[in-house]
Amino acid sequence: MQNERSPSESEVVISRTRNIDGRPVFDTHLTPTEDTRTKVIETKLPAVIPIVFLPGIMGTNLKNKKTGDAVWRPPNMSLNLADILGVVAALATWGIRGPKQRQQILKAEDLTVDNGGSIDVGESGLAKETARKRGWGSVLRTSYNPVMGLLEARTSRIVANRTLQGWWSTEGLRPPGDYGEETGQPPLTEPELMKAARYDFDVWCAGYNWLQSNRKSAEDVRLYIENTVLRHYREQKPPVPADKVILVTHSMGGLVARALTNLVGYEKVLGVVHGVLPATGAPAIYHHMRAGYEGPEQLILGSNAGEVTAVVANSAGALELCPTFDHRSGQPWLLLQDSKGLASTDEDGMPCNYPRIGNPYDEIYKNPSWYGLVPAQNTKFLDLSETEGGTKKNTRARFNFLIDEVETFHRDISSQYHNESFVHYGADGSKSMHSWQDIVWRGNTMPFSISQFTENDNGNGSFRLGEFRDGPKLTRVNGSGDGTVPTSSGEAPHGSGVKASFRQGPMGNGACNIEHKGYDHQSSYNDSRARWATLYGIIRIAQLADWAP
Repeated sequence: MQNERSPSESEVVISRTRNIDGRPVFDTHLTPTEDTRTKVIETKLPAVIPIVFLPGIMGTNLKNKKTGDAVWRPPNMSLNLADILGVVAALATWGIRGPKQRQQILKAEDLTVDNGGSIDVGESGLAKETARKRGWGSVLRTSYNPVMGLLEARTSRIVANRTLQGWWSTEGLRPPGDYGEETGQPPLTEPELMKAARYDFDVWCAGYNWLQSNRKSAEDVRLYIENTVLRHYREQKPPVPADKVILVTHSMGGLVARALTNLVGYEKVLGVVHGVLPATGAPAIYHHMRAGYEGPEQLILGSNAGEVTAVVANSAGALELCPTFDHRSGQPWLLLQDSKGLASTDEDGMPCNYPRIGNPYDEIYKNPSWYGLVPAQNTKFLDLSETEGGTKKNTRARFNFLIDEVETFHRDISSQYHNESFVHYGADGSKSMHSWQDIVWRGNTMPFSISQFTENDNGNGSFRLGEFRDGPKLTRVNGSGDGTVPTSSGEAPHGSGVKASFRQGPMGNGACNIEHKGYDHQSSYNDSRARWATLYGIIRIAQLADWAP
């Protein structure tokens, strides 16, 4: 007697794809009449948890509000011809623009989000038109589209034929500690994954104007979620339940998310996954404003203090990346040292380590001294517009007012996180991931007066006067992080009640960190550890959803 067919042999599961609107469809084919197997469509009552991705600073494409012309489209870094030509064009465009032109072009009030960038749907299964409707064209493609495609693909293939599928049945069930989780969180369980699989997860992207304050960007993101994302599901026929969203953030996008949930008070966020969040700021922004960016990026982002200051000093969003009053619990991070690396002292014999009393706003950011964020000699870069008579008034006062607003933002957002927050960050102490954990001016300050310093700052992080060749210059010292955000800032949420914190890199624990280097800040979401932590957070957050029929 022949054995009966097993359930898997007696059924054919019809594969599911997406139509142009992103809705599930099933691709069927006629089979021979002798094929009597049951044809199964694995469907479910529609309910969606939208995932909204928030990019980092400079990661959103911007265009002019009036003309619609593209203003900021950072070049995608890949080896295809179009991207290579894009890099060449960006270098040709920005390489010849000095401080004045940069300041004229990159004004927050003149710009808005540009969704016309190139798109890579990757393994998402979406049509490009669908991805563009969801905002994928508003961001730097090579940094963000791949992870958005992976999130779309993985969350649509959790369960099939009533069993866990592929990645979820193996990698997805590993202990979080293998990926550097620090708080002792348990692995995902099969019931948790089955519950999450009751929902569809549609990945959207919310680009924002990174030049404006993160509080203002949070208001814009709220409107985008309400009027574009959730409205999309309300207007389906019949309407599709989609009550709240999950936010996945990169870098500055985490500040926008924290402002959205804790300052704006938006309640339609189920939870947040933060990647490489500068929770208490990043001293690297000081370095860039005093010496320009490093490496190839400087040709586009600014090669000296003037080019960077002209833009950043007028951008509330960028200035909000400066170290906060509670960065490293208020310890000094700006150090003035002699040529031997010993602390310089002032006229009262006090070490010149700042901030001394936990107030970087007055001690560093507003301070016009040679070591301040915008020293007296750089005041001219604060406003390079043409004025009648050739003089400008209150330039410094306007900048100081902006710093006051930055301080207010920092204090309002301090230690404030959504109740369901999951964090992952880089922890690599190698030279390749130097993150300016401390800003050190090292050299002989004795022959210099303040006035002499103003004449001899080369805008690239060093001073020199005549025969004195050992004037102070910005000096690299050991520090860990991801090349931009220091570990001390990335790990700060751990002590503020977040649900999970993943320390990733050679300074983290777990099998996936052993003998593996850390990841670069901008491309962190192209790392498998960051992606694992993100998917883990999404499934854990999804347990709170209660609108599936």
